[in-house]
Amino acid sequence: PSAEGTTGSLVVYTPPGYEKNTTKKYPVFYLISGTTDTEETFFKVGRANLILDNLIAQGKANPMILVMPNGNVAAQIADQKGGLKPGDPMGRESAEAVVRSKQFEDDLMKNIIPYVEKNYRVVANSQNRAIGGFSRGGGQTLRAAFGNMDKFSYVCAYSSYLTPHEIESSYKYLVDSPERTNKMYKLLWVSVGNEDFLYKQTVEYMDYLKAKKINFRNLITTGGHTWMNVKTYLAATAPLLFK
Repeated sequence: PSAEGTTGSLVVYTPPGYEKNTTKKYPVFYLISGTTDTEETFFKVGRANLILDNLIAQGKANPMILVMPNGNVAAQIADQKGGLKPGDPMGRESAEAVVRSKQFEDDLMKNIIPYVEKNYRVVANSQNRAIGGFSRGGGQTLRAAFGNMDKFSYVCAYSSYLTPHEIESSYKYLVDSPERTNKMYKLLWVSVGNEDFLYKQTVEYMDYLKAKKINFRNLITTGGHTWMNVKTYLAATAPLLFK
């Protein structure tokens, strides 16, 4: 079940050995792709399954379940209810963009996470929940994580950011108590390419976190707003999760 009575769709990766050892429970990494992508993009283009298989085989990453939802709930509703597919919101910080993001956040918290925790062998607590995303999915990641601070201990933003203004107006508690925030998040990750069209805003976001004494780790690469970079970021962050 998903938003407005629709049926949601997920791509789920289970780690090697998941079928064999039927008592073992795993942490979960929720991974959300960008604006025009679907739940299949992190798998088909981002090669998330191969990246994780390799890192786990090399002993570099802990075995984990990856859950790749469709971040575009409005399009899903239109597809299933025969409506017109809405265009993408104008601007990443527009009221419409925030409403759409909230729609996904509600779907994630009320439908996706409960479904995954009921149907897969997962360790269902914040220490064993990570969330990450690329581009629009990164914005959704930050809003979902900052709006539900008790739900995720690891937060990965790939080529994405929130503006200081949005944090001040919607998530002020995040920066009002840096000690609390730093204790709750084992990893707050930011990565972007230096030719990415969102580079400037992402650097502003990092400067703001720094000024507010919020701990984060970052990786600045060359290149732009590309899946090539996202693969690099996923390979860099997966080994840091659930340690």
